Amino acid sequence: MRTNLREGDAVMLQTMLPQELMTKAAQRVMKLLPYKKHSDLIKRAWQLYRTGHVYNVTIEDNVLKGKVTDKGHTYEPSFRLKQAAGSSCTCTAVGLCPHNVALFLYAYNQIDAVGNLIRTWKEPATKRKKTESNETQKDVQVKQQTVQQQKPNEKDGNNALNNTNIVDAWWQSFEEKYRRIPLYNVTEEEHMRRLVQSFFPTFERPTSKASFLDHLYYVHAALFTFIKLVHIPQQPWGYSAMMQERHVEQFSSTVQQALKNLAKKPRTKSHEQLLYATIPYVRNVLSGELTYFSQILDVYETIWTSVLTDETYRQEECTWAIEQLNKKQTVEEKIPFIGAASYVSFLLENDHRAYQLIEPFPYLATEHIVRFMHMSFAKKQIQRGADWFHQLEQNVETYLYSLHITDREWFVQHVLSAYVQYRIATKNEQTERYEQLLQRLLPYSFYTYIDYLFDEQKWKELIELYMLEKATVDMIHPLHLKAVEQADRSLVLPLYHQTIMHYIKQKNRSAYEQAIKHLRKLRAHYRALKQMPRWETYIATLAEQTKRLRAFQDLLRKGKFI
Repeated sequence: MRTNLREGDAVMLQTMLPQELMTKAAQRVMKLLPYKKHSDLIKRAWQLYRTGHVYNVTIEDNVLKGKVTDKGHTYEPSFRLKQAAGSSCTCTAVGLCPHNVALFLYAYNQIDAVGNLIRTWKEPATKRKKTESNETQKDVQVKQQTVQQQKPNEKDGNNALNNTNIVDAWWQSFEEKYRRIPLYNVTEEEHMRRLVQSFFPTFERPTSKASFLDHLYYVHAALFTFIKLVHIPQQPWGYSAMMQERHVEQFSSTVQQALKNLAKKPRTKSHEQLLYATIPYVRNVLSGELTYFSQILDVYETIWTSVLTDETYRQEECTWAIEQLNKKQTVEEKIPFIGAASYVSFLLENDHRAYQLIEPFPYLATEHIVRFMHMSFAKKQIQRGADWFHQLEQNVETYLYSLHITDREWFVQHVLSAYVQYRIATKNEQTERYEQLLQRLLPYSFYTYIDYLFDEQKWKELIELYMLEKATVDMIHPLHLKAVEQADRSLVLPLYHQTIMHYIKQKNRSAYEQAIKHLRKLRAHYRALKQMPRWETYIATLAEQTKRLRAFQDLLRKGKFI
């Protein structure tokens, strides 16, 4: 596979250039070219890279290739990431040349600032080796400590203090590992990308046969990464903002899947103590940026639905969440805890409290009520699910007009989808009730209502709805128009009248011609209905009303309407 590495294609760069591979390649280069001995070559390479002389970079089988312009000539270096000494260049230099190194610096910039590498390069080799050795030794110690702490817990089901310490030790090791990520002078999106594509993959995903502890450790690593992600502010707009949203959305799914895998594993008393020790870390999810609120709630709710199933835990969590929201001053600060308290209340089957908490907040209420309805139906609690839909139906207009105008179509689709689920679950075909709901949601339900009326062959109501929305004949689906004309062509007469006046009011030649075209069709309808006297009265009145519009009058005469 061959991939162009272009400026701005950050996602592809990070995917194709893993941090570990680049770090090891950097270590090889520094060993081959000690700074003190090769400073002129390194400075020349850095200058070429910094001044934009490296371009058309590709990677294939861990070999970087590209072009470098230097003193009016173009060279094509080839840099081997796993065997730097075997690199080559069309400049015919023996060994690594400035063009090879400039090419590598271009690629290295995708995982860390080149300035950091140069500073490290300048350090004496003995100091670098000591630093690398210390970091490796630290990783081994943390891993050994984790294993040693895990083993007793498989046997000892009563040592709650040990269990708590294990979870704390995990998070300390995560934090130490996180601090070693090169984040100097990187964007928010780049920060997220390094977390998702370089940091988290270092935690090996457990197999289905792995122990409960292996899965729990992986869940904690995923939670740690997710919490770091949702605390990174989102850019206000543009490509970076879109990519940030995508990183959080995709990683949210990763965390939820890890939680569902954990939920399938059998657990002991000591495992329950570990889960209880997990709760404070779960709560940290709620302190993330509100721009990621939907993903935050998805993760939080999955934990409390699939893993933290003990009723005592849930009672304690609900009490905690309510205490937190009562301490907060602003609505923005309260919202995460309102969402959490409402959801856990629902799990405790305290639907009254769950609804009272979310009722004043249209966005939150809509999402939660629909989710509660779905969950109730999934549990075969049909009446409970129906009650939740009634709460949404009762507030439908209030919520609709409380939302920002750009979110109203989303709300309508959410409500109508909920109605379909309600109808299927209750096995109750209430077409009249559905139509009333469509009417209450107008104008945002217009197209759905149109389709409904067409399917039900309610031709009169269909035309009245088009008239209400000031539609012209040209705006109507030809299939709809033809069906109404075949059923009762008299129904379309008012619609043609409205269309003709719409074009006349535009007062330009092109619009007048459109009006004449529809006048011919209207005359044909009157003739087919054998109502020519009504036509003659109509055209005479129209001619009188438009007598000052000379261009239109000319067209009427040419068309032999007058």
